[in-house]
Amino acid sequence: FITISILLVAQILLGQVNQEDSLKQILKNSKDYEKLQILFKLSEIRETDPEGIEYAKDAISVAEKLDDKAKSDAEYNLAFTYSSQDDNEKALKGFYKSLDISDKSNYLFGKFRALRAISEFYLYLDSLELAHKTAKQLLSLATKNDSVKHQANAYFILGDLFDRNGQPDSALFLLSKSLDLSKSINSKEDIAVTYNRIGRFYFDKADYPKSIDCYTNAITIRETLNDPEGLAIAYYNFGNTYTYIGNYQLALEQYQKALQTFEKIGNNEGIAKSCNGIGMVYENLSQSTLAVKANEANYKKGLEYYLRSLDIFQKLKYRPEEGRAMQNIANLYSRLATNQFAAQYGEEWMDSLVKLPSKTIQASFETSIEYYKKSLEIFNETKEEDQISTASINIGTAYSTIRDWKKANKYLNEALELARKLNLPYETAKALFALGESNLWQKNMPQAEANLLECLTLSKKLKMKDDERYCYERLSTLYEDLGDIQKALNYNKLAVRIKDKIFTEKSQKAITEMQTKYETEKKDLALNLQESVIKRQKLTIIGAIIGVVLVLLVALLLLKMIKEKQKANRILEEKNELITLQKKEITDSIRYASRIQRAILPSDEMLLQTLPQHFVVFLPRDIVSGDFFWLSQNGGKIVIVAADCTGHGVPGAFMSMLGVSFLYEIVNKEGIMQPASILNFLRDHVKHTLSQTGKKDEAKDGMDISLCVFDPHEMKLEWAGAYNPLYLIRNGELIEYKADKMPIAIHMNDHMSFTNHEIALQKGDSFYISSDGYADQFGGADGRKFMSKKYKELLLQICNKPMDEQKSIILKEHLDWKGHHEQVDDILVMGVRV
Repeated sequence: FITISILLVAQILLGQVNQEDSLKQILKNSKDYEKLQILFKLSEIRETDPEGIEYAKDAISVAEKLDDKAKSDAEYNLAFTYSSQDDNEKALKGFYKSLDISDKSNYLFGKFRALRAISEFYLYLDSLELAHKTAKQLLSLATKNDSVKHQANAYFILGDLFDRNGQPDSALFLLSKSLDLSKSINSKEDIAVTYNRIGRFYFDKADYPKSIDCYTNAITIRETLNDPEGLAIAYYNFGNTYTYIGNYQLALEQYQKALQTFEKIGNNEGIAKSCNGIGMVYENLSQSTLAVKANEANYKKGLEYYLRSLDIFQKLKYRPEEGRAMQNIANLYSRLATNQFAAQYGEEWMDSLVKLPSKTIQASFETSIEYYKKSLEIFNETKEEDQISTASINIGTAYSTIRDWKKANKYLNEALELARKLNLPYETAKALFALGESNLWQKNMPQAEANLLECLTLSKKLKMKDDERYCYERLSTLYEDLGDIQKALNYNKLAVRIKDKIFTEKSQKAITEMQTKYETEKKDLALNLQESVIKRQKLTIIGAIIGVVLVLLVALLLLKMIKEKQKANRILEEKNELITLQKKEITDSIRYASRIQRAILPSDEMLLQTLPQHFVVFLPRDIVSGDFFWLSQNGGKIVIVAADCTGHGVPGAFMSMLGVSFLYEIVNKEGIMQPASILNFLRDHVKHTLSQTGKKDEAKDGMDISLCVFDPHEMKLEWAGAYNPLYLIRNGELIEYKADKMPIAIHMNDHMSFTNHEIALQKGDSFYISSDGYADQFGGADGRKFMSKKYKELLLQICNKPMDEQKSIILKEHLDWKGHHEQVDDILVMGVRV
């Protein structure tokens, strides 16, 4: 099924009420311009309520006794309030009235403001021709009056317009021009808005790396502006991008940041859209069809957020968004129904849909079909033809599942016809796939083959790799049913290959780009340093020659020598400044890499929510770290990882990002939950990615790791380790579980499996995993290592204290021991109390 991207908090309400009461008290004793400004503020506070209109009308009454500027401002304020309440006709009329007053009184700012509002309003109403005309008027007025800011605004609107009109090259040119103009006057608000819009442009074109760059720039600027709403929008856009590239962990973090910020400022539309995004992540966290418990938990969590999103959109009366929310809810009800059959019939669940009575199946999908039809009614009402196509595909797919072939063919053929008519390649591909799958179930093999092959061609063209993979899988099934085993095998291989390719591209691209940038800057700095040394040597030689000449021409050339020396010093100072600047740029790049690395580690909120009693001591030796920790929850079980990669600093950080990517693929995508198996797969991924074959001179990069799977409900812990042990403390006694003496890398024993340990836990148990950095730290009176014996004694001394206090003691002990010595390695210690 196709997923569509899409409450004020009591404290906020109370704050607004208090502010409104205070302003109303001040209003009683105010007059003229002060009174006008207070009424503007009151109408802003109540902009979505009838009271907002009344305040705005009162402002017009006050302005009538003042000047034309005040009248224009008041008309604009009333129009803006009408627009906030979706009274489009009165809003547009008010903006034109404000423009007319500004024009007659030559109030230039009022003209700029009204023209911008009118052109943006026409754009909102999809009246592209009128929007284009008004935006050109704005550009002409701004150019005539040398207003760079309003030229930038006009180019922004025109760029948005051309993008909607299907002219991407012109759109990008105009948006880039808007960005350059805003940068020229350092208008940070406009720069952030434009970066955000260009990010959405690249997102729509599936150029996700450029989209992420733009959103990152927007967030950086928003942070300096103290603009929570702008930040929340950027977080939300980030979440959309990460969702589309399949990085659901980062997507969830960004959506949650957006949701928390929107809740703080009381932005209901933002809350609803963020809930929709979080629901979409949980929907897509489904693993293999047979991971029924984990899938059910994710689907129910996603449904909870989708229903909250729908409730808000219904209260806001946003009909199109209601329709989208209903489709998403229908998708999850369909997935929950399918999941029930998978739970009951296992690998034969698809066959069960063919063998069971149609009434039995129909009852399971009744709710989802009901929601799909409601969404279709809304899209017919709002005349959104692209969404009509999407809803028809989903309804047809549902009818295909319950074997109502007549209705399935009707909806799917209508969807395909409409998608072709509107030139919607994405929807066309989805309709072709649904028809192909339906015909495959009906054993209409020639038509199924034609549909799937056309869908495959289109998916390749659009770079829809997941859909390409699904086509390969269905074609493999089709040819197997036809008895063409060779073709079935070939398509199955292609499906597996494209799956691996998706992971490789997604996990490697960002790492490769970061490494390339670092190495390039490092080489550039080395070259510049070398040039500086050579130039300095030349200057020394020149100075010596001048010295000989000066012996003969002391009086005549003394002044010239001084000037030459001053010039040489100036050149050296400039070179030193350049070297310092370049060093700073490299350091800044590494600091930025540190932000990326921090972003992929579990957040404090996630750790606290998943493990209420825990601590993490994480002390990178350099800006970025070769140690990393990782957490994932799956079907009631919690995967906890502490890893130590080869090296530290930048090289170690590259390995740590690989490790996180591989663990995400193995645990979250493949659904593997046994520690030893996870380490076996992780070792295979590392060897394959780093091309480790065991040759004499090749790098042996890899990682040491301690990995637990904690089941708090069953009070059970499974553990496996590569060099790094597990310490369990029970009733004042420390039990050490020794790790296998082989790394996650090429090794003489890498044909052997890691050992899986199963431990029955008791209430009050504590367990600890760590890298070797803490025990290997030099210090003390004679500069010795801390050693693992002393580390274990420390854990026994503090095991009964609260986890926060344990963390503080471990940190203090480390600092006291280290003293004046340098930190020798990255340090990571994790503790959990049952």
